[in-house]
Amino acid sequence: MEAILYYLLKVSISTVVFFCTYHFLLKRIKQFVFNRIYLAGSFLVGFIIPLITFQSTSYFSGTTTYFSGNGSTGFLPAETNVASYVSGMEITGLLFFLYLCGLAFCMAKLIFGFVKAARIRKSCTEKMVSGRKVWIAQEKDLAFTFMDNIIIGKNLLHHPSLEMILNHEAVHSRERHCFDIVLAELLLILQWFNPIARFHAQAIRNNLEFRADDRVIRESDKQEYQFTMLSMALNRINSQLFTAINSSNLQKRIIMMNTKNKNRYSSLTRLAIVPVFALLLVSLSAKKTVRISESGSDLDPSIELMQERPSDPIHSNSEIIRFFTENLKYPTEARKAVLTGTARIYARVNPHGHISEVLDVRPEEDYLEFDEIVIIGYADNGAEELKKTKSYSHPSLLAEGRRVVESIPRLEIADLQGKMVQFNFKFDIQKTN
Repeated sequence: MEAILYYLLKVSISTVVFFCTYHFLLKRIKQFVFNRIYLAGSFLVGFIIPLITFQSTSYFSGTTTYFSGNGSTGFLPAETNVASYVSGMEITGLLFFLYLCGLAFCMAKLIFGFVKAARIRKSCTEKMVSGRKVWIAQEKDLAFTFMDNIIIGKNLLHHPSLEMILNHEAVHSRERHCFDIVLAELLLILQWFNPIARFHAQAIRNNLEFRADDRVIRESDKQEYQFTMLSMALNRINSQLFTAINSSNLQKRIIMMNTKNKNRYSSLTRLAIVPVFALLLVSLSAKKTVRISESGSDLDPSIELMQERPSDPIHSNSEIIRFFTENLKYPTEARKAVLTGTARIYARVNPHGHISEVLDVRPEEDYLEFDEIVIIGYADNGAEELKKTKSYSHPSLLAEGRRVVESIPRLEIADLQGKMVQFNFKFDIQKTN
């Protein structure tokens, strides 16, 4: 459940960034085809980016890890761990339940809108009007496209602006705008809790209307077309799955029609989405380290994959110890150079239990100390004598300490949340027999 909520948070961040990019850079430029691709594509890409995983390779020597203390540092009482775990599970479960309830409600609403529009379509009669297949409804002043079917009210057959009405709906039908709308509505349901997602979905619909309006006024009188939209504005049905000439965004559409086309810097604004996409890709994608663990003789390497941050939270001191035991490795470069030493890493735990900052220099604020962690590496069998080189805070040792600390899962331990914690890693080498 927690992994799903964390994924949805990343999706929401992507949606917010993509929509803000459109709102401030692309919205006022009449490049409706490009905006269509961007709006629908970015809405979908926002769900894909957090699923992308980048892999990197690191080589490590096999190790033995133990703790110089007794495994109990004094700041992780068992009672607190249990209470924090139960409380965290309750909150996570409640949030996930609320999300599912909202998901079910929005899906039911979408299905209801589909059924309502489908009933109108079913009651219509087919007729050829101006060389187009049109479905005639009994309701007055209706003109919309539902799943590429043009539907108009019976009274509009004698409307003086019938040709413009049909031209508008024909654009929606010909360019398959229904696919954009269905996609937007489904993706909106998946993040119904995000108000910016609603703006994004509405922007998709608005842009489709802008595109249809633009095609019509190229061949018709703009003022007459606007009066036609206004005259039909009072009779609308609300459904998310169709496009209509008398949609609820008439004011925005009229403003867009009257806006002069300023595409002088449109190419530059399009290029702006490249760094935005790159930033989101780097920030929100997952990272995996491919760790190649070598034996003492550098033979029979085994490959192990480790998520940058495992999803299972840690609830106790013993789980922290187990995490370090399973994930700490002796850097191959340091082992081959018979390099030993220490690396002190300081981790800031935010109020939610995530590692928000990792430092390799001592902070000025107070911190909690964890038991010293000793990592024993093994030299090659062929080495006659170990000539160790001791180094305090060697870059390779610091890098290994930072790597493991940064990958610590969420800490469901109340006494650590909002605190700075020191982890002292001691690297030593022994000769294999």
